[in-house]
Amino acid sequence: MDAVANYSEKGGVGKTSNSAGMVAMAAEQGLNVLAIDFDPRATLTAELGVKDPRFTLNDLLYIDPEADTPPGDPAEFIHDAIVRAGEGWPSNVWVLPSERPLGRRESDSAMFETRVRRALQGLEGEIDLAVMDVPPRAGGKLATCALIAAKKVFIPATLTTDGQLGAEQALKTIQFVSSPGSGMNEDLVLAGLVRSILPKKDDMRAVNHFVNERLVETFGDAVIDDLTIEQAGHYSGIVSYSVREECRLACVPITAAPGREAKKLQGWYGELLDHAITRKGA
Repeated sequence: MDAVANYSEKGGVGKTSNSAGMVAMAAEQGLNVLAIDFDPRATLTAELGVKDPRFTLNDLLYIDPEADTPPGDPAEFIHDAIVRAGEGWPSNVWVLPSERPLGRRESDSAMFETRVRRALQGLEGEIDLAVMDVPPRAGGKLATCALIAAKKVFIPATLTTDGQLGAEQALKTIQFVSSPGSGMNEDLVLAGLVRSILPKKDDMRAVNHFVNERLVETFGDAVIDDLTIEQAGHYSGIVSYSVREECRLACVPITAAPGREAKKLQGWYGELLDHAITRKGA
């Protein structure tokens, strides 16, 4: 099973958009895909059409501090935790949903960080790809849990100051989790930095070009420049189109949307998915 995380330590940079896009394109290709929502805001959960779930990621991670017995094995009850996506999504999309109380796990003293990785082992042979939407917290416990479970991680970045800072801070956390001797996830690979929510060509400004230069200086070959369907200005990346928000509001995948802009997004997300599955890392 491939397991891919989308992570930045700033919000509003395209993590959820890229996660939903990759899920949609994976389903379109016939893969059995699991979306894991690590964000207590549950934005991806809502977009995938899951309402009032009986069981959430919060339940999977919770460890009773007063229990006399060890916590249950998440690999044994992961099947009870995941649900099918809503009716607007293909039947080969599953969701491990989030909820607002998941935020309490950030201050939880229990050591739950390996529980999602163990849970995914219980789905081997059933799920082809797990896509994780990671909250923008600076090295928090939920982010660490996701990075321990992932095999590859994308860093989405807008060409803004926040986009740059979030990407650079995320890189530090990724390097920490994957560092030799960390005991966390030494096999974690940075799959690349993705320019996301790019302005259209005529809306590019000097600050966007400046931030791009800084990102290239920091990330070098990790900056993905092979999303070749169309470029925004002279940068490869995912342009901001209103159809993306329309799909989110309607709780349907981008593959269900008609029109030229939807086709462009499908192309970009499809190439990003191919990059995730085939590339061994930057």
